[in-house]
Amino acid sequence: MKVGRHKFKIRSSSALVVAAGCTVAFMFLTTCLSFIFFRQRMNEANDLLREAKYLPYDSYVVMVTSDDQSDFWQRVYKSASDFGRKYGIYVDLMSDNVDVNYSKNELLEMAIESGCDGILLEGDDNPQTLELINSAYAKGIPVITLESDVVDSKRVSFVGVNNYTIAQLYAQSLVENIVKQKHVMVIGDNSINETVAGNFVTNIQEALSGENLVNAPLDFDVRIIEDDNAFATEEYIQNLFVKNQLKPVVICLDATSTECFYQYMIDYNKVGQILLLGNYESQAIYTGIQQGVINSTVTLDADSMGESAAKAFLEFRDSGYVSDYINVEPKIINNTNIGDYISKENDDE
Repeated sequence: MKVGRHKFKIRSSSALVVAAGCTVAFMFLTTCLSFIFFRQRMNEANDLLREAKYLPYDSYVVMVTSDDQSDFWQRVYKSASDFGRKYGIYVDLMSDNVDVNYSKNELLEMAIESGCDGILLEGDDNPQTLELINSAYAKGIPVITLESDVVDSKRVSFVGVNNYTIAQLYAQSLVENIVKQKHVMVIGDNSINETVAGNFVTNIQEALSGENLVNAPLDFDVRIIEDDNAFATEEYIQNLFVKNQLKPVVICLDATSTECFYQYMIDYNKVGQILLLGNYESQAIYTGIQQGVINSTVTLDADSMGESAAKAFLEFRDSGYVSDYINVEPKIINNTNIGDYISKENDDE
């Protein structure tokens, strides 16, 4: 390097020392920030526990899901909370008590560190979830998985539904509404993995095997949106419409896909051209069924799931035992019974 008339030569060893020093400084800073972040989460969890101890309840149970604000999980929570209140169980949505938008597993970790008496957890196939459930078990905290099980984990019970029963309800809708369509697109967001989607198709094909369909067997095109970006599902489905990569029959396996597909059918003037079968229930899905855009939706009984989960904790708390699997019946909502759900929604408000 030349400065004025003088030349300076930076030795390679000096450069390595500088680089090493920067690396060490960066690692130290990262470690400090991670420690501060972790301590903040633990302090929030301990604050929750201290608040819970002042409540007139015998047990403090935390509920953790991937979307606490959805209509479905809000109803599950309300049902669990209402049942638990009768038996001295305080059911708490952890996300309602923190200002930061934590991930599901971060909330689960906080629940474990709080030393709560039990956890109601929406299951998934994330390996970290399995590790955290086993960690809770080691600390004497029973975990009850909801909707999806966490296979091989040490959860004490699973409250969910038989997947074949769900496939039968979809098959029923197809038999009642399909005319000459042969091609069916199955869409799921990143909460649905390919194994689950593959089993769903197998089950629905088996359920349809005895039916007299004009173009049987149906051809299924499975689309799983693996991107976990907040707008990934919306963008993916919009591209299907833009590129006209649509099928005459579409089955959505989650609430987000159902709501997005419903909205784009309206935006792209496809109403009446596609038979849309949805999943879950929400105000938007209710409206779609009312309008005739969504033919039907298959959903779990949220009220039954919440009560069953709280009841499972009560049984385990009092006896140390509980059924390994507790079945919740799915239900189908269509134009024949949508009025009942609209009325119930208005009553709840």
